Amino acid sequence: MKTQLFFDLTAKAKGVGVHFCESRELDGIMPELAEHDIALFDFDSSPVRSRDDLFKAFAIALKMPKGWYGNEEFAPNADAFLEYLDDVHEWVPAKGHVVALRGAEQFWKMNARLAGMLVEWWQFATGRRDADIHLVFVW
Repeated sequence: MKTQLFFDLTAKAKGVGVHFCESRELDGIMPELAEHDIALFDFDSSPVRSRDDLFKAFAIALKMPKGWYGNEEFAPNADAFLEYLDDVHEWVPAKGHVVALRGAEQFWKMNARLAGMLVEWWQFATGRRDADIHLVFVW
């Protein structure tokens, strides 16, 4: 069954793509996202405790090419993180991209300030890009 989340993630319209859903809702639409050529990057956000943890988790989840940011294992700052979001469509071609943060309830409880900064960075990134990338906090 297609949900509002499915339509939001596959819509042609660009814009701020921050969503919240239950795990079963995302699991239910994952096969259909693939059929619509939507790349899904999925990781457990519950162990994230710092900016470095967050940047590293995104680098792994987004399948950052080695050497993309010089000798760094992951983006050491928000500017480089935003570049990741700008460039992900180059190394993972798709009609759209979705980053799903599982364990989001624990992530928000333990890191409300960091979670809020992530939403702000995402809004900034999606406000300046033509590519379609969504952030989904999965409870």
